[in-house]
Amino acid sequence: MTNLVIIIIVMKKENILEIKNLNISFQMEDELARAVHGVELTLEKGKVLGIVGESGCGKSVTAMSIMKLLPSNAIIESGEILYNGVNLLNLSQNEMQKIRGSKISLIPQDPLTSLNPLYTVGEQIIETIEYHRGISRKEATEIAVESLKSVKIPEPENRLNDYPHQFSGGMRQRAIIAMALCCNPELIIADEPTTALDVTVQAQILDLIKQIQAERGTSLIFITHDLGVIAEFCNHVAVMYAGRIVEYAQVEDIFNNPLHPYTKGLLESLPSPDKEILNVIPGQPPAITENIPGCVFHPRCPYRMDICDKVDPVLTIKENNQQVYCHLYD
Repeated sequence: MTNLVIIIIVMKKENILEIKNLNISFQMEDELARAVHGVELTLEKGKVLGIVGESGCGKSVTAMSIMKLLPSNAIIESGEILYNGVNLLNLSQNEMQKIRGSKISLIPQDPLTSLNPLYTVGEQIIETIEYHRGISRKEATEIAVESLKSVKIPEPENRLNDYPHQFSGGMRQRAIIAMALCCNPELIIADEPTTALDVTVQAQILDLIKQIQAERGTSLIFITHDLGVIAEFCNHVAVMYAGRIVEYAQVEDIFNNPLHPYTKGLLESLPSPDKEILNVIPGQPPAITENIPGCVFHPRCPYRMDICDKVDPVLTIKENNQQVYCHLYD
């Protein structure tokens, strides 16, 4: 009788980015205001991580800390930001400058303020390519044309010579995406990239980013307050509130089985044809200077208990590695 040997190969997941216990404060006039509290995130290579939450919850501050582009009054009090195992927080500005735009690129919110109005769009893309890839002007120009073509800008050879004000809002955002892609980065951070655009153009830009990410297998962090975008784009989702990650899970678990009361409130506030009255989360998020004891969401939480205003909730891990910080699951 022949012995049958079955070999099971387990593919190890490889992380391109790990954020560990990140704490960021801003120096105000006479006090420190904590903007990011103990944030921990992981992004696998080739995957899309969505970060969602209300305005002011710390999404963009977390993203800018990865790029080391925080304002001068920001203080990173503790934590690690590991990119392919290297702690970016230990790098000098010169070392970080070589990574920005080359290995890690940013698609910002407002394309108009992100492009220099005094230089042509082509000049700005070509300069980025020359700096990071060390190639001739001619080669850089050819790559710039291909980058504009890849984001579906018509007549890219001619549009290289146009200034930002000669582009529409949607075309400016496409140019920003072309600039972000021109050096083939491993990681792209899209920080609410359609906020300044009208609804029709938003859909076009989102489809473009989704297509490029799928074709190139680029790792992507997508920051938004739009849960519809999260559902369409992301593999995993981190829900932020008042500078903290309150829930982290696979996208299907967030929508099918939300655990944190804040996540539930966000989902219940989505409009739908069968809703006569739109549900809202009562109250307002706390100001950055407020020091709320216990769970920061307890003043707005419909499930709050006596413990909630006294003790910080701890991490609870449920099925499928769904992570939640809430006393309901302690």
